[in-house]
Amino acid sequence: MRRWMVMATAALFAWAPSAAVAQTAAPDPVQALKKQFRAERGVDFTEISRSGSGEVRVRRHGQVQLGTGGPLAAYITGWNVYNDDRLNDIEPEARLIVADDTYYLAGESLPEGKNWMGLKYGEKLKIEPESLITEQTINVFDPAVLKVTLKGATAKPVSGGFFYRGDVTYAELSKAAKSYYAADQEGVTSKKNAKTKIEWRLWTDGNGLIKRLTAKTLSVKGAVLERVDTRYSDWGRWQIIPPPAADEVIDWEDAKNLPRDLPDPNAIDLGATP
Repeated sequence: MRRWMVMATAALFAWAPSAAVAQTAAPDPVQALKKQFRAERGVDFTEISRSGSGEVRVRRHGQVQLGTGGPLAAYITGWNVYNDDRLNDIEPEARLIVADDTYYLAGESLPEGKNWMGLKYGEKLKIEPESLITEQTINVFDPAVLKVTLKGATAKPVSGGFFYRGDVTYAELSKAAKSYYAADQEGVTSKKNAKTKIEWRLWTDGNGLIKRLTAKTLSVKGAVLERVDTRYSDWGRWQIIPPPAADEVIDWEDAKNLPRDLPDPNAIDLGATP
């Protein structure tokens, strides 16, 4: 009887490896992302970014509407938080809508009935919408960028999903999405910065969907230029983000003639409330 039990146990262990592999095999985050590109679906995110000095943190919260090709629109709020004697001085909230190839920034001291300033980013800024959504250098909404970022990284099982870590350069990101990174004046458009390294860590859930991305951008000499921590939630939620009503919007060029300071449309910082 004892001999039979030993043989039966050995037989069970002979089948066990395939089951163990099934439990630890990580879903491909790139394919998981592509499955989210559906009409009227979206994702939420929260983000904290800071410059190398760390004196100012920019906090963001947003909802992103996805389509069959990627992000279509977004609604974002953000504010600056200071670490010096203004520690408890949190600036007024800035609000931003990206929709219909237009950047809408909520503003004060606008003409009566006008609540937003609108700027066609495709014409004036010559950038893609994702760059207005987040401070992350790594565009996780682009499958090609996500693929080159994860190249060579090994998934490590963790509670609730998987963990990856690695680094990628501006040059590698640009090669994967040239038009997207062409507008980054501090990155790939400067040859001396093309080899700038972004050290990153990424967490996914059990289905391969991104839960969190932290990234540290280093200069060619190794100095920390920026740190960004972004958390994603509610992938696949129903989401429609319409642009503001046309009668509430004043054109950016017309707003420039008002007696007030406006942000430079070529250097937009959501954390800086106009």
